[in-house]
Amino acid sequence: MASVYRATDTALGRTVAVKLFRADGGASEPERQSGEIALLAGLNHFALVTLFDAGTAVVDGASRTFIVMEFVDGPDLRTRIESGPLPSLDVAIMGADLAEALHYVHEQGIIHRDVKPANVLLAPSGFPGRGMHAKLADFGIARLLDETRLTATGSLLGTASYLSPEQALGGVIAAPTDVYSLGLVLLECLTGVRAYPGTAVESAMARLQRQPEIPSQLGRRWTDVLRAMTARDFADRPTAADAAGLLRALATGAGSNADAPTVLLPAAAPTATLLLPAAAPDPTLLLPAAAPDPTLLLPANADAQTEILKTNAPASIPASSIPAASIPAASIPASSIPASSIPAKPRRPVRRQVLLMVASGLTVIGLAVAALLLLNPAEAPVAVPPSYPAVDGTLGTHLQILQESVNP
Repeated sequence: MASVYRATDTALGRTVAVKLFRADGGASEPERQSGEIALLAGLNHFALVTLFDAGTAVVDGASRTFIVMEFVDGPDLRTRIESGPLPSLDVAIMGADLAEALHYVHEQGIIHRDVKPANVLLAPSGFPGRGMHAKLADFGIARLLDETRLTATGSLLGTASYLSPEQALGGVIAAPTDVYSLGLVLLECLTGVRAYPGTAVESAMARLQRQPEIPSQLGRRWTDVLRAMTARDFADRPTAADAAGLLRALATGAGSNADAPTVLLPAAAPTATLLLPAAAPDPTLLLPAAAPDPTLLLPANADAQTEILKTNAPASIPASSIPAASIPAASIPASSIPASSIPAKPRRPVRRQVLLMVASGLTVIGLAVAALLLLNPAEAPVAVPPSYPAVDGTLGTHLQILQESVNP
């Protein structure tokens, strides 16, 4: 349909690409040329080749239509695939950009109809970690969805290896056609091999007999996306916007491992320490915080007895043989008490109740004794003067005088 030249814009001093249409195209060519110019002039997307100018010029005595586009200083995708398969991350990013561009043109009521590696230009990125930007070119056979077809009845437009089944059957062409072709392009980028090689007839008929072969090595996520984009029934294919979302998820979610099969793993094993207490309890915390004063239940000299026990108790006497009430809690080192003799959990409320009951009982007994003493006072004993043996003489006289002096 046309030849593309590298040229210089003398007015702005920039390098451009000039597409010069053939002069021997037939009756429909002028309409097709004007249609492409109108389409390109109204499109503006980062993944589409930008139109700068358009017009008509006389070349070798013939009127020729031309358009001036941005110059992409890089190879096309077909040349890149000849060097081998592309990394899956690069393919996911590129596929997402191209799918967004197709969504944009579909929203304008336009279909491309010839998505293939030769029509994808790879522009240098200049951004660290990204080597290229993909740009979709050549809308020379695009048409408006609602206009009358510009091709003759029964004829095909597009490249045979990337035709959709409905194109191969001469059916109605719609937006899902571009999604199918893009799926075949991405599959070829990942494998380095065309899904439907051979002559135009062989390639066109092969897609009507079998689905494209998607290697399992690509992983489940890639397999699911490519199988959906290349579904034989166009109603089963995702829209260009949905395909862009799936490919963007492969690029950003899985990163460089986007081609790896998905493996379901548990989120995280619970940490063993979560099943243990935050801090082991201090063994001394199992004893009462403050033992009751033993002198409350003992006579006044109980302290002395306690001191004797503490001072004279031999080291060989086990702690279990000494009454707990007679030894202050503070004087017993925690390390000398066997673990088996320490109760697992003290029950302070019960002990306090016992102490209160004992104290109450003692108080009642004391009051009863006092009452008995008040009600039945004991009679004072009658003093009986002592009797001494009789002594004669002066000594006996003096003893009698002394006795009389001390008598009450």
